[in-house]
Amino acid sequence: MSSGPQSRVQCPLEIAGALAVVAGFGCLVRFFLVYGYLPAPFVFDTFDTFMDWFHTAYWAHNPGAYSVWKTIYFPFSFVITGIFADPRCYANGPFDARQCDTIGIAAILLSYAGCVAASAVAFYRNDRRTAMMRTIAVAFGGPLLFALERGNLIMLAYIAFVLIYGQILTSKRSIAWAAGVLVNMKVYLLFPILAFGIKRQWRTLELCGFASLAIYLVSVVIVGAGSPLELARNLQLWLTSSGISIWDQVVFSTTYQPYLLFDVYQYPIRDFVDQQTVDVAKLFIQYELAASRGIALLCIAGAWFYPKAVPLNRLVFFILMQSFIGQNPGGYSIALIVFLLFMERGFNFAIGLSLLCCYLVSIPMDYSLATVFTVDRLSWISGRTVHVDYVLALGAIMRPLLFLVMLWSLAIDSLIDIHRAVKSGPPLLGLRGGPRSRQKIGREQVPA
Repeated sequence: MSSGPQSRVQCPLEIAGALAVVAGFGCLVRFFLVYGYLPAPFVFDTFDTFMDWFHTAYWAHNPGAYSVWKTIYFPFSFVITGIFADPRCYANGPFDARQCDTIGIAAILLSYAGCVAASAVAFYRNDRRTAMMRTIAVAFGGPLLFALERGNLIMLAYIAFVLIYGQILTSKRSIAWAAGVLVNMKVYLLFPILAFGIKRQWRTLELCGFASLAIYLVSVVIVGAGSPLELARNLQLWLTSSGISIWDQVVFSTTYQPYLLFDVYQYPIRDFVDQQTVDVAKLFIQYELAASRGIALLCIAGAWFYPKAVPLNRLVFFILMQSFIGQNPGGYSIALIVFLLFMERGFNFAIGLSLLCCYLVSIPMDYSLATVFTVDRLSWISGRTVHVDYVLALGAIMRPLLFLVMLWSLAIDSLIDIHRAVKSGPPLLGLRGGPRSRQKIGREQVPA
């Protein structure tokens, strides 16, 4: 399925996708103006807007982040929220601070603007013909808006992610420091860094490791907490915690795995769905999870033996998806997957199908299938009490399916390219890389 001239289907698809995202954003704005809050899949607690930033900033200015709050954030998060905040606002609590700390709110908004600007530069350098549509989808898409509403530090990690995998940074040292920021923001973003090893760029990988460790150690010294033992203890507590909100996990998920928890925690779903249907669904999810992770790992293994057959952005996509397909990382992390897919340059059926799913995932509005319950809450954004519907939305059911389509489409397409590389010459078995023209098969879209 190697790409030929740009298909006449691609331009209408990308324009329609961008328009669908903009239309969804328009519906979202209209909903907010009428009802005073942001509906699912946005945060259900309408009073807790910017929650991730201000709760973190509170513990950055008060002791007990690891002993009382039991956080699993790396100390670098507290360094950042400690710097970009007004310390006078954190004497009482995060909610009071949000009303006072204009520096923090400015940092959140600038982070969002930085995400959009970095994406625009990467898309423009990658493919000018599609850059505008893809930038619009990122800027007005649900994943990044969700990160903005939560004030999540994933936005800073996203900028570093784009600088690295959007090929904006070119020197090994600059890539290494960006990778250090990336890893110290979200621990699971260590895995994409391993793509440099698969590509046999050992010096870059080594520098990334040193930069990550250096940033971590300096952060520990500044914060005075966050040792490996504290992180490990809190992580164990987090993994064994029974206080899991299953609804919050399924509303904006990359995987069907959280649906299994309905049965694990004995929710009365069998009162509404017959036992045979539940058992079939459980069996499908279990086998689908294993098969999907398996094909992602197969593509990663193929990239190890034939590094030139799988582009860097697609390799990182498989590395992230083998994790995201088994555990929901949070709706804001979807922005990383969207960016990687929008770095595709060629066009064929598999890429077109993946792009279609990517635009659908980016639509920031959802369709309610059923209302679970309604509560009255204070909306911080609108400043008034609102009637909030907690709903089961269509996207909660369809979104994991779209991720499966993306994964399997690109996986099959990549395995075909790897098969061409197999016929072209022997695999690269050693740890040392080198120019091998016979491996330049498929769509190596970015320099390895």
